Amino acid sequence: MDESRPTRRPRFRIDRWLAPTLITIAVLAGSGCVIPITLGQQQERERLSRLVYPAEAEYGPDLDIVVRRQGELVNFINRTARPYRDVRIWLNQQYVRELAEIDIGPNNDFLLSRWTNEYREGFPVATVLVPDAAAPIVSAELMDPATGLRHRLLAWPDDAEP
Repeated sequence: MDESRPTRRPRFRIDRWLAPTLITIAVLAGSGCVIPITLGQQQERERLSRLVYPAEAEYGPDLDIVVRRQGELVNFINRTARPYRDVRIWLNQQYVRELAEIDIGPNNDFLLSRWTNEYREGFPVATVLVPDAAAPIVSAELMDPATGLRHRLLAWPDDAEP
């Protein structure tokens, strides 16, 4: 063997790993598959799925809180003079989530997929290859367990509406 010649390193070939990776991502995105939920989120979904929409609960005054869907997030713009703590938020009368706090102002963003229905399904959001899977928020209510009253919130129209 001639030691004066440099040894040749094998060339890195991007096409050997890039194509299978892109195909896998496309299949997962197209099937509506999302990142697996954690054990804590699974337990939360189980607990929330047992809650029943409080149709018989008395209405309190409407609250000046705007609920706006923005892609995978829901934004609460609290225009009242106080924060709301330890409340349940019902979206479209079927998806529920307990929130520790809705602070005063616009900086209240939450993942829509954390709202759960009675079948332990998250709120429908669009995926890359299935953009029509998104569901609009048509109604939002705040249930205050301390008072037993539910309050209507203003659901702002978004791009997911037909």
